[in-house]
Amino acid sequence: MIWIRSIFLKLFITYIAILIVSHVASYLLFQHNITSIHVISELNHLHEMKSLFVFTSFISIIITGIFAYYLSKKITAPLREMNRIALQIAKGQFNQQVEVKNRDEIGELGKTFNYMANELSSLDQMRKDFVANVSHDLRSPLTSILGFSKAFLDETIPEERKHHYFTLMKEQSERMLKLVNDLLDVARIEAGQLEIRTVSFNLSELVRQVVARMEPEFVKKQVSVELISNCEQDIYAHADPNKIDQVIVNLIQNAVQFSSNNSYVEVILNKEEQAEISIRDYGSGIRQDDIESIWDRFYKAERSRTHKTGTGLGLSIVKHILDLHHTDIRVESEIGKGTTFTFKLPISSN
Repeated sequence: MIWIRSIFLKLFITYIAILIVSHVASYLLFQHNITSIHVISELNHLHEMKSLFVFTSFISIIITGIFAYYLSKKITAPLREMNRIALQIAKGQFNQQVEVKNRDEIGELGKTFNYMANELSSLDQMRKDFVANVSHDLRSPLTSILGFSKAFLDETIPEERKHHYFTLMKEQSERMLKLVNDLLDVARIEAGQLEIRTVSFNLSELVRQVVARMEPEFVKKQVSVELISNCEQDIYAHADPNKIDQVIVNLIQNAVQFSSNNSYVEVILNKEEQAEISIRDYGSGIRQDDIESIWDRFYKAERSRTHKTGTGLGLSIVKHILDLHHTDIRVESEIGKGTTFTFKLPISSN
């Protein structure tokens, strides 16, 4: 009955088969004994009939029980297998799979069960990678700060170099603070606690403030930032200004991070049917195979984690915030020529 795709039909046909077997058995037994019944008295005839039907019922129950047992065992075998594997998955063995042979409801359940096991395995691997990446990104700055602190206590650092090492310690502390803040943002996003409060605000002024606030980073990286707009008047948008501020900061930091010294970054603000914001750099670019993965937590197109200071969470947070605003972000990149991130916001009146 593998070709029957409904477990209801399987059980129904099984029930009909059991009834047919039972009646055939009763009929055969009755036919075998009917020739001797007519020569017996009426009392003996009734007694014989009772005995016959008792015996027939007993045989029918046995036959029905055997059929029902083996058929039920075969039908429910996938369910018992899923129960066994579910207990193993509960113990952390996520590589278990249910062998799906049927195409009925139980077969569909088995496919869904295997999909769930694969997703749990992926989540478990992500958890392990998450712990490993966080440990690495926290250990590196802590090791640097600890080493510099010991050098200061041992007074092995020349006076003229102290300012340089204090600056390094400050940078490493800021890196840890950014990582912790990003982790808190990710935790709020996953818990559904990141709230979006949309209002009308001056998007042009917000972009100018972000660029001015980040000027020390541009100077340190020796990267110039150019603000370009196709509209002489300020553009007003309807969104959450605090979260959009965070999006623009993360995108500019990403652009500066992957720009070479003495390069420049363009922040382009256009007004069409919607307000369009683009962040363009002329750095190393992103491979096409990596573009779909850049939104993953801790993903870095640069496999080396030593010379890049990003946490690998900025773009993931950007994507989540823009998803909450129900807007997409577009990425255009070419190796050796740079990358452009573009997203849109609804326009609001002043």
